[in-house]
Amino acid sequence: MKRIIVLALAACMVLGAAFSASATEFKASGMLYAGYDYSNADDYKTAASDLNQFSQRFRTQIDMVTDENLSGTVYFEIDQTWGKGPKVGPSSGGDLGADGVNIETRRAYMTFMVPNTAVKVRAGIQGLSLPGAVSGSPILADDVAAIVASTSFDNVGVTGFFARPYDTAKAETTVDFFGAIVAADFGTVSVSPYFMFANVGDNVFGGEDAQWYGVAVEAAPIENLTLAFDGMYGKVTDADGGFLVAGKAAYATDFAVPAFVVWYGSGNDDDGEGIMPTADGLDFTTTTFVGFGATGTSNDSLFGTALGKWGVSLQASDITFLENVTHTVRLSYIQGTNEDSSSLTVWGDDDRAYEFDFVTVYSAYPNLDFIVDLAYAGTDFDGGAAKSVDNVYKAALGVQYNF
Repeated sequence: MKRIIVLALAACMVLGAAFSASATEFKASGMLYAGYDYSNADDYKTAASDLNQFSQRFRTQIDMVTDENLSGTVYFEIDQTWGKGPKVGPSSGGDLGADGVNIETRRAYMTFMVPNTAVKVRAGIQGLSLPGAVSGSPILADDVAAIVASTSFDNVGVTGFFARPYDTAKAETTVDFFGAIVAADFGTVSVSPYFMFANVGDNVFGGEDAQWYGVAVEAAPIENLTLAFDGMYGKVTDADGGFLVAGKAAYATDFAVPAFVVWYGSGNDDDGEGIMPTADGLDFTTTTFVGFGATGTSNDSLFGTALGKWGVSLQASDITFLENVTHTVRLSYIQGTNEDSSSLTVWGDDDRAYEFDFVTVYSAYPNLDFIVDLAYAGTDFDGGAAKSVDNVYKAALGVQYNF
């Protein structure tokens, strides 16, 4: 009799666990990309500027949703460069045998509502971005271990966060971020002021702490017209601060979205001060070569970040002549603002380039895109290691499955 009771209790526990698990909904999404990438900057040979390779990328995000008050998320990525070893590390496992320990845990966090409040908390490794109305944030837009709390009051949203991007055995290299974002929606205009402080060690950002202040503004004064502005300032202890300002005007039509973009990022003077410090400067994407501006996973940022440069760009996106085929065209002028030039990414005020980008996306199926990403820049570098570079080329062909 006791054995029967024990078996019955065990069966109840198994059934209870099954019913409990069924209350959580699992959702998977992601992408799989494979393609060829070519880039060349005359005789300037680096891993990024002299590239002729095939690569692939797999990303998947799994959301475990109990209800509107509680969920969890994990996000994995696998990168492989065809033919590249060794068997362990990023982009590995592409050589003969194709076995590699290369799974990246990009995000792993839980999201929950604080009981009896309107405060949402997200804790764990997650995507964290400061506002960027024109083209993303050059200060911070990346995955990081953080605690983020947010709530809203009528048309105003408030977010506060703590993040720890670095923690090593030496205390002087530990970094903590503290910040807040306010987002106010006034109908035709939205304004998002923000600040972030970094309590850092002596070996990070060149000082003992850093601070940033900024505002992002978006406006739609008339139908189809969108205006955007970003202004930001940052500095480290005992060093001159730096800034970046940017503006964009875009007008949507039936066949394309033409836009005009302009930005100015302060540069370093003779003392090596004046450029804005950044935690993740490649996410202000104005062109293919400035920042992470390439489509798909192909090579980009050959010219580094928008910091220490200014530029103007005429752009048109969502150009459509054939069904399921769209184009993006960008024609840009870029010039450095640093006192001295040193490389293909750090430009002096006499270094300049004219860049032309052309991207085509063919949606063969609702979830399958064929991508052609082309870019060319004619350059005029006054000094530094890139003085002999006159032409920079890039071409990428890829296919991407979205699910």
